[in-house]
Amino acid sequence: MLLCKKGYGMKQILTKLKQVSFESWIVLLFILFYGLGAAGLDRTHSLDLFITILPYSLLGVTALLFLVHRNWSLKQIMVFLSVAIIGYGIEVAGVITGHVFGKYSYGSTLGFKVFQTPLLIGLNWLMLIYCVYLITKKTALPVILQVIAGSMLMVFYDIIMEPVAIHLDMWSWKGNDVPLQNYLAWFVISAVMLTIFQLAKLKYQNVLASKLFFIQICFFIALNLILFW
Repeated sequence: MLLCKKGYGMKQILTKLKQVSFESWIVLLFILFYGLGAAGLDRTHSLDLFITILPYSLLGVTALLFLVHRNWSLKQIMVFLSVAIIGYGIEVAGVITGHVFGKYSYGSTLGFKVFQTPLLIGLNWLMLIYCVYLITKKTALPVILQVIAGSMLMVFYDIIMEPVAIHLDMWSWKGNDVPLQNYLAWFVISAVMLTIFQLAKLKYQNVLASKLFFIQICFFIALNLILFW
């Protein structure tokens, strides 16, 4: 009788697991992945390994994000490519001239570089803008306020990311201080990119976008607490 009950319980569990959506499994994967990442980056013996796989992790996370993208269109693809290219181009200009964000240089953590700038950085700009655009579109705010709110959210993201990024040798600043210019540039660039999305009147769905963005926020907050407090 006990075995029957156990068997019935296991059957119920399996049935419940089958009802979990593909997107929910990916969210769980994100939580586990970033949780392990936070733990691994805090350990001296695993730090080098986690830093080595970081660029591949970014590629994987972005691939999963766009895997569940809904309502693909040629216009969307063109806008996405444009934003990624603009983001990369601005970063190249920033590194070479020092006039955009301030004087900084990229380390080796983010992988292969062209013009002293990791190719992945354009993809990272796209991923963040893609997520923030959907977050702000869910509000009842007028378009201009959506752009402002989204840009402020991007600046907040950068504020909590900077100490961790510097610690992990993603990039470094001249004088070791992050200039106010950097945050102003993040706001303006984000506003331009979000405006491009708004002017294109992009309509797409992705249940992972907001979740991934806030999981990353929690990841950087956790690392700030672990590494510096």
